[in-house]
Amino acid sequence: MRELIHDIINDPREYWPILAILGAVLLVWGGLCVSGLISMRASTQRRRLWFALAPLIFGLMGVCAQIPLSLQRDEFQFHFDLGWLFLVPLLMGAAGFAFYWKSRQVVVKL
Repeated sequence: MRELIHDIINDPREYWPILAILGAVLLVWGGLCVSGLISMRASTQRRRLWFALAPLIFGLMGVCAQIPLSLQRDEFQFHFDLGWLFLVPLLMGAAGFAFYWKSRQVVVKL
């Protein structure tokens, strides 16, 4: 593992594509998590709905997608599916949508 880290630091051009893709996936993941958090904390029904839609749609697509990450260096092997990261924004978006639905039901009953 230590050799792999030193190799990435010493020659980042070789690992640039995977680092760029990993950074982009994590940036999208962070944006969806923030949107899901805003959907749960929004004060109006309309904001809850709109901020919950992106994490629901893209979170579901991310969970269903297979985004493999695989690194091999001598004896070190690392295999991971990044699609499971999108489960967090999907659940946050579902919670925001549930809060929207609950507040909508309360307003309709009044």
